[in-house]
Amino acid sequence: MDCPSGDDESEDTCQSRCREGFFTCGDQSCIPEHLKCNDFPECVDGSDEVDCAPTCQEESEFNCGSHCIPMELVCNKNDDCGNGRDEPTDGTCGKNECRELNGGCTHICVDTPAGHFCKCKSGYMIVNKTQCEDINECLEPGICSQVCDNFKGGFKCECVGGYARDPNNHRRCKAMEGHASLLFAHFTDIRKISLDHQEITAIVNTTKGATALDFVFKTGMIFWTDVKDKCIYKAPIDEGSKKVVVINDDVTTVDGLAVDWLYNHIYWTNTDSNTIEVADFNGDMRKTLFRAQLDEPRAIAVYPSEGWMFWTDWGQEAKIERAGMNGKAREVIVSRDIRWPNALTLDLVLRKVYWSDSKFHTVYSCDFDGSNRRVVLHSMEYLQHPFSITVFEDTMYWTDWRREAILRANKFTGKEVETVVPSHATPMTVHVYHSYRQPNGTNHCTPLNGLCTHLCLPAPQTTPRVPKISCACPNGLVLMSDGLTCESEEVMSSTAVPDPPVPSGPAGPPIEEEGSVAVLAILAALAVLCVASALAYVLYRYFRKRSVHSMNFDNPVYKKTTTEDGFTLAGQQRSNCPRPTASQPQYQHRQYGVMSPEDSLEPLTNGSSNFV
Repeated sequence: MDCPSGDDESEDTCQSRCREGFFTCGDQSCIPEHLKCNDFPECVDGSDEVDCAPTCQEESEFNCGSHCIPMELVCNKNDDCGNGRDEPTDGTCGKNECRELNGGCTHICVDTPAGHFCKCKSGYMIVNKTQCEDINECLEPGICSQVCDNFKGGFKCECVGGYARDPNNHRRCKAMEGHASLLFAHFTDIRKISLDHQEITAIVNTTKGATALDFVFKTGMIFWTDVKDKCIYKAPIDEGSKKVVVINDDVTTVDGLAVDWLYNHIYWTNTDSNTIEVADFNGDMRKTLFRAQLDEPRAIAVYPSEGWMFWTDWGQEAKIERAGMNGKAREVIVSRDIRWPNALTLDLVLRKVYWSDSKFHTVYSCDFDGSNRRVVLHSMEYLQHPFSITVFEDTMYWTDWRREAILRANKFTGKEVETVVPSHATPMTVHVYHSYRQPNGTNHCTPLNGLCTHLCLPAPQTTPRVPKISCACPNGLVLMSDGLTCESEEVMSSTAVPDPPVPSGPAGPPIEEEGSVAVLAILAALAVLCVASALAYVLYRYFRKRSVHSMNFDNPVYKKTTTEDGFTLAGQQRSNCPRPTASQPQYQHRQYGVMSPEDSLEPLTNGSSNFV
């Protein structure tokens, strides 16, 4: 109750706002009426599959209310239903109601031994038992892979650019180019597996605690975090042995990493410092974007074309948030019915957020603003403890610690679950490696870095007048009032212009006289400056003529050499990442079977490095 009188929670205020033809879920969300009692929970709370009457074959079975009986048992003068429904006494037995005004049906009237019922043509649904209205099939999740166009009595599926309809199923869309692979961290190594012929390739063999992972497809560069080395690395995907340290300080437990493939930045979460940070691909220009109101930030994903980033927090008040990639416009999009949101990914085609909750053993999806939330898959068997999730085409893939495997299923229905990669070690982050996962876009910071002296970051256009980029400063610097320049706080304080002195004299004519004297003084100074400039120009011309006549032109080429001492690019020289010592907290690879399943997976918030 937020209102003192409780009006905000009254029955009249909280009654269903779903329009006709929709079912009201327990959380007041709406789903199409025809999805109720279809043996799949469309509502988050599953209320659409509660108290469902038995589904009988209308033309061959009779609905007794609690069960079905063959239609030939109706009106046989025997109570086969047990409640007398199959033996009505109102004279309907043997009467053909369809002969009169088509039984009141809009489309089709079907006569039965005890009464009649109305049917609709394909693409229509029955309303008020007699009327037929068009079904908007496009409201059903997954009816089409991507684009759905509804029309009277039917619908048509289309695909976005770069995809084509599957010749075997015109509702499905397939990528027109490239072959998808799975790129995943295996804690002790990083691997890639082709989804076409299940060929596994080792990318990086010498990792101690590879956890978070992402890539830049156009350059073939992969980035990953190592929670034992406490570093962020990068390496060419075809030459993983040539790894380079990107960040090697204050990255204690980084298990969320996202690459901005348009503006060339990396974003990461740190569950020890409870921060979300950004840096360029070399590890320079490092900036902490968020520190407040973060408990246990975990997974992170970005959409640089629109300037949004999303992350999960499995702390005491678990939630999913989004914000601009410049650190602005922060908001919570999911805060109810959420406990351990380990995994998160974005479906950029459908503009959906997918996440898995390892406490509730469920995969959910919602729109970018948190609306239209739905359950995709709930399974104690296949979602025992999911850690990472990714989507491509019509399929979602996830890693599960308890099953020690990578699995996949239909991203709309959660059906067709199967194991893709069995494993003997704990699988960590997984990504579909394909160019369509990182669509092309415009880098609005080029060619002059958005006129920014340091960081130029994408920003979401929350209103049409909001710029698509903004300047930001690395840690230790402050953005000046021009919104472009970064300076240290010491420089700002030393160069600050003092406020002009306030006149202490009386108001009125004396102040006007002082202003007139000041104007005359300025004009006199300008006149002196003009005379001095003219004299200097005359002297310059005179000495220039003398120097031209005396110059020696024996050497036809003149080269100017400039030495810039003391200039080095940050990040060119980096030491190897420090290794944990006995006094440092170790990242523990949790073994299962010691404690009870729930206890062994209980998230710790006492500062240790154990994962959820």
